[in-house]
Amino acid sequence: MKAAIIDDLAACRNEIRVCLNRYLDENYAGETPVIEDFESGETFLSRFAPEAYDMIFIDQYMDGLSGMDTAEKIREKDGLVAVVFVTTSLDHAVESFTVRACGYLVKPLTYEKFEKTMELARLAKIRSARFIRVEKNKVLLREILWCGQDDHYVEIHTAKRGVFRFRVPFGEFTGQLAPYPQFITCYKGCIVNLERAERIDELDFVMDTGERVPFSARDRKKIETLFDEYTFQREREDGLE
Repeated sequence: MKAAIIDDLAACRNEIRVCLNRYLDENYAGETPVIEDFESGETFLSRFAPEAYDMIFIDQYMDGLSGMDTAEKIREKDGLVAVVFVTTSLDHAVESFTVRACGYLVKPLTYEKFEKTMELARLAKIRSARFIRVEKNKVLLREILWCGQDDHYVEIHTAKRGVFRFRVPFGEFTGQLAPYPQFITCYKGCIVNLERAERIDELDFVMDTGERVPFSARDRKKIETLFDEYTFQREREDGLE
């Protein structure tokens, strides 16, 4: 998950960061958030690019551009990112619907309030919409079955769109997948998406398409443990939705 926190008070930014890390640790084990702090709407917008964030937390009352004004400018470029307002007043609660905010946190902030807001934000849906960008192409994480290396090319195998080939360094590509615990290395030059794996059969992952992806016999115990842990976590998350 990639999140931005826009607040002119460093203490408030830190509170949100702590709550977000705790929430992900308790509900989505293994998720590694990338969190960026901004002390004003102007600073954020000067660096903002559409589709770069999963969630944006915005303080309503800041010097300069207000939270609502910042959100309106965000929505001009990005209609999907989840926006959560953090404020000392409910005065703008109704207005927040005009920018399709998915949450409204009132200070003083507590973890209980944060947890409830995240539940209402339907984080599972936000996570399912995540993607990576390779060269000029966007690939949804959930559509990836497995990825391999062929000479100087990266091959991304998908269920519905076939195989993508990109001439990019494999190490650079794997760096994009590193924050997501569902992607593990089967052997050198091969990564499988555990989200799409139904079971293990001997030394193969059996994907939900029926395709088989082999893994290293040397790492069998480690891979089986990772698969069991991820399967348990996935079942636990499904029960929370």
